[in-house]
Amino acid sequence: MRREQILLALEAAAKCGPHTEFVIAGSLSVLGLLEAPPEMMSMSIDIDFFPLHDPTQVQGIVAELGEDSAFHEQHGYYLDPISSSILVLPSGWMERLVILEFGGIRTYFLDVNDTAISKYVRSAENDFRWIDAGLEAGLLDLDIIEGRAQFGVDYPGEDDTRRVYNGIRSHRAARNEDGTLRHELLATLRSYPQARVANLLDDNHYYTGEILYADASRVVQEVEPEVFVIHNSSRWSTSPTVGQRYSVSYEEGVVTIAAKPE
Repeated sequence: MRREQILLALEAAAKCGPHTEFVIAGSLSVLGLLEAPPEMMSMSIDIDFFPLHDPTQVQGIVAELGEDSAFHEQHGYYLDPISSSILVLPSGWMERLVILEFGGIRTYFLDVNDTAISKYVRSAENDFRWIDAGLEAGLLDLDIIEGRAQFGVDYPGEDDTRRVYNGIRSHRAARNEDGTLRHELLATLRSYPQARVANLLDDNHYYTGEILYADASRVVQEVEPEVFVIHNSSRWSTSPTVGQRYSVSYEEGVVTIAAKPE
């Protein structure tokens, strides 16, 4: 998807009613930042949008330009109306909208770091692909995302909060020095959608449990049922075996690792 395709759809939407100002949310909000972003961030065929003013009045737009409409059949993409109330966004998101004008159409794109929070809440496979691509391209900033996620977000429930913090902690652990991601580590963590990734405390703490993932510098350990910690194992003298139980203790800067019998 490209900006000109969004413009075509919004020009048609403006002809369906009084609206000339629209907010673009979801994956395609990245088009407010870049005209040609990574493909994984802009491959959606549904344009999540709502009119800036009176966002409930979209019936005519849906009929003409929504899913399975003649516009969808002709162009291969469509307008998908959403309500801003269903988006989980940090406070101040409206002040951070990226404004682009196309002729008589004014389009407001969500800031991509705000979009990332709503995608962590959903945590669907396509949401993870979008965030992964944005981090590897340097378009998303984990520090900004985490700062906004901690304050001023009205999470619908505890699971939503857990998914956001799981995602942020997983991405921090999976990030290599060159900005690429350890995708195997992320795949392991995402295969346990109900689990919680806990903060690792490495001062006078002791952990026991099964090793779920191990590479040269990261180890994922289940320390309680569906509670994981991610160790930085780059200086460990022992390489643990996935599927076995170990104790890992931190005391005065020294790490001790020992296999534990079942």
